[in-house]
Amino acid sequence: MACMVYWNNKLGKYRAMLTNEELARHLPPTKLATKVNIHGMLEKYHTLYLKPNHGTGGMGIFKLSQHGNYYRLQNGTRSRTFTTFDGAYAAFAKAKVKKIYLVQKGIPLLHYQKRPFDLRIMVQRSSQRKWEVTGIVGRLARPHKVVTNYHSGGMPMQVDELLASFVPRAKQASYINLLNTLGLRISRHMSDIFPRSLAYGVDIGIDKELKPWIIEVNTKPDKYIFNALADKRMFRKIMRYAELTKNKRMMEKQ
Repeated sequence: MACMVYWNNKLGKYRAMLTNEELARHLPPTKLATKVNIHGMLEKYHTLYLKPNHGTGGMGIFKLSQHGNYYRLQNGTRSRTFTTFDGAYAAFAKAKVKKIYLVQKGIPLLHYQKRPFDLRIMVQRSSQRKWEVTGIVGRLARPHKVVTNYHSGGMPMQVDELLASFVPRAKQASYINLLNTLGLRISRHMSDIFPRSLAYGVDIGIDKELKPWIIEVNTKPDKYIFNALADKRMFRKIMRYAELTKNKRMMEKQ
């Protein structure tokens, strides 16, 4: 049997995770953003995200939703409405130019102060090459924005504060441990396919039933979102691990 090649882009990483039965249960349906795929998924799910196959920081992401007899296309803080799907798709096609895009089922994220949030789990190799969760942070979207990414204005927050209205204090540690376990499972699986990666930034969305969804996995995750928190302990640990693994790799090359 020929060996499957997974490219280090959003679609490649999605397809790589689909091969793991446990991870597949946490993946929102995702396809290439052809007109046929977008139309079919919109009829089924009513809310979609359109994402460039390459790119970071939440740049270029659109939200497309159907509301009865009209369609809404959002990008950044700009929102436009259309009376037909063809009109909405034409506006998206014009804006994306020649970039390859993916279409992903929209997850009804939990909200804090009427704004959606998701979580970033940082998983890094230790000096003994074992995967460890070194940090977890919440990302609260700016008002009227469709993405939570830090570089698109998302506000870093402590996870326990964001979860306080949804998970009782007595159960928060157990729930966060469940999320960390998912982050570790993802990283171990992905490291078999992308063995040179030293860290993963796992973006997790949580729905109203508290089910975690894998929104995206970053192979070169930004560390500095953790520096925006008042408590710097996670940031210091992340930077320490990054320096240790960097030095170890340099020594191996000598």
